[in-house]
Amino acid sequence: MSNKPDKKQIKSNIRQAQQIDSRLKAALDGEREELAKLRKAADQFLSARIQASLEAMDVDMLTQGKQKIRVSYLRSAGVQNMWQLSKMSRQQIEDLDGIGAQGATAIYDLTKQIVKNAKEKLSVRIGIDSPTKADDALVAALYCVIVHGQQRQQLQGLYERHHKPLTKEIATAQTATSGFSWFFASAKERDSALTAATALQDRLDSEFGDLSLLEAYEAVPKADPTECYAHFREHAADYYAALEKYCTQLPVAQDTKAGLPEELVAQIEATQIDLTGLKATLRSYQDFGVRYAVHQKRTLLGDEMGLGKTIQAIATMIAMKAAGKHHFMVVCPASVLINWCREIQKFSDMEVTKIHGADEEALLHWRENGDIAVTTFESISRFELPEKFMFDYLVVDEAHYVKNPAAQRTVAMQKLLAKTEGVLYMSGTPLVNRVDEMCFLVSCLQPQLSARLEQLKLVSTAEQFRSELSGVYLRRVREDVLTELPDLIEKEQWCELGSAEQSIYREAVESGNLMAIRQVSWQVPDLKDSSKAMRLLEICENAKEQGRKVIVFSFFRNTLEKVCTLLGDRCSQIISGDISPAVRQQIVDEFNAAEAGVVLVSQVQAGGTGLNIQAASVVVFCEPQLTPAIENQAIARAYRMGQTRDVLVYRLLADETIDERMLEILSAKQKEFDAFAEDSVIGDLQMQSDTSWLTKLVQEEQSRLGQQ
Repeated sequence: MSNKPDKKQIKSNIRQAQQIDSRLKAALDGEREELAKLRKAADQFLSARIQASLEAMDVDMLTQGKQKIRVSYLRSAGVQNMWQLSKMSRQQIEDLDGIGAQGATAIYDLTKQIVKNAKEKLSVRIGIDSPTKADDALVAALYCVIVHGQQRQQLQGLYERHHKPLTKEIATAQTATSGFSWFFASAKERDSALTAATALQDRLDSEFGDLSLLEAYEAVPKADPTECYAHFREHAADYYAALEKYCTQLPVAQDTKAGLPEELVAQIEATQIDLTGLKATLRSYQDFGVRYAVHQKRTLLGDEMGLGKTIQAIATMIAMKAAGKHHFMVVCPASVLINWCREIQKFSDMEVTKIHGADEEALLHWRENGDIAVTTFESISRFELPEKFMFDYLVVDEAHYVKNPAAQRTVAMQKLLAKTEGVLYMSGTPLVNRVDEMCFLVSCLQPQLSARLEQLKLVSTAEQFRSELSGVYLRRVREDVLTELPDLIEKEQWCELGSAEQSIYREAVESGNLMAIRQVSWQVPDLKDSSKAMRLLEICENAKEQGRKVIVFSFFRNTLEKVCTLLGDRCSQIISGDISPAVRQQIVDEFNAAEAGVVLVSQVQAGGTGLNIQAASVVVFCEPQLTPAIENQAIARAYRMGQTRDVLVYRLLADETIDERMLEILSAKQKEFDAFAEDSVIGDLQMQSDTSWLTKLVQEEQSRLGQQ
């Protein structure tokens, strides 16, 4: 192989290869500079937020304490707000007319305290409806870090596969680019040079020479704000996770320990986990939750809805696999089976085996190949595992579904529990009824602890009971760990019934039919006569103008059918209990991808749990629901981690109807539940099972209308 080389072409190839190699290296080395820019943007964001907060505080705040401070002297000097005052030294304050040394010291010290309080209460929420320049800069910096972080993984692989052989090829091919070197080269050296030149050409014709990924990487910093904010809306949870990870100066991270004993917290934080296979960045409270599950082995994760229990479960299984485990099972309601499969595929590389019903073939495949089987509560009683077969970890979503010891699915679950050492029960509302049920759930996980709880439940204080639970039960609530969540604005929409509505309502009350009574206003033949329908139409029109999407919930299928008639083609297919999980997820996917103004309609039982619909920021209830928990679960479909807009919740209520009394009772029940679930832990409310109040409510309504 001693043919005369094409020196010009080889030189060009070497120059092109060196440029690509250099660009790859620059991309891989760019993270440090990007993080520095991010932290600088975070500093500016923090300063702007503090300034805006203090500018909104009038100097009259100084008079709210016991100290007698005359702010009139400050105003006379042009100092109107706390921001202006915070920029002044003690001496500058003392130099103002009418303020002496003692007064200046009091003003200065109080101002420092107000500034400190403002910083502690500061929200790190990124503005999306009316963003500032500081918001723009922070989102742009985060966009670079997040998108480049994903691209860099691919570029890293490309660089590692090509850099070393490329360097050798260039060094060897150089001989063919110089007449002097070529003239004095041996035949063997010439052959080597030509071989290297050919290899270099082949490399440029391969993935190495495909510049699309590099060009996409280099285009990221040039993205306009619209593109950055669109990406932020889609991946808000990742943005705040990156802020928490890289920008410790911002008050993003919160207390994640949920009141656990210090000794237990220290053990959990020292637990080593390998999350290399996780395609997401966990928040600090989620990371703690994973370590808790790994360390404690059999636990109940009771995080409030919307805090990412699913990603914590997936991360736990990834950590277990990294530690040498290989067989995992997820049991969930049928309505979220598809969602679980998607989430596992999205956030991990583990194989997912869906086992629906008595699918022996799928079950055998999982037993032979490992990774994650995803199945339903109904299915676990229909398949059998060999007596000697054991698996490594069991995740049970909505674990309160197996709180009744006599139920068939609970019996089936007991068999699964005996086949694994590691268990993660999950439920956002595990304490909706009574402590007996909580004790049963704990007995499934840690029987020895359950026996102790049985002894304590009637005689202990709430604090003692919580302390005993700490080894098995971890619960965090939104306001404690998600400081960036937008506002939740709840509005009661009172509608005055027209004559047609009143007539039909009286007939329903007279019949004593609770279902008909609860559908007040929706049973008129012509929806133009329905005050609730007309208000819903206005809400949906306003949402469209504001660029929002809407979820409409009702208990009643026929009410939702009328909603669809009212709103026409802007409505989705109704999500109800009789449609399959796959179709349900498809409806949500189409809703998420649609333009603003679309409306998702759902029966509250079918769409109120398990689905992530944070694309919506308006939630409407067509009538009061039977328990606060039902409404809270439905609201949590939209008001959850990743939501970027304030969430508006509208309750359509008819004046002087059963809606009024239901709202009063539900409000009282919510207060009881809050005290039970978060403060006292010990109680016996039976809110869901006790419906005698409804019968009494109908009788009261009949009496009010003079029908008894």
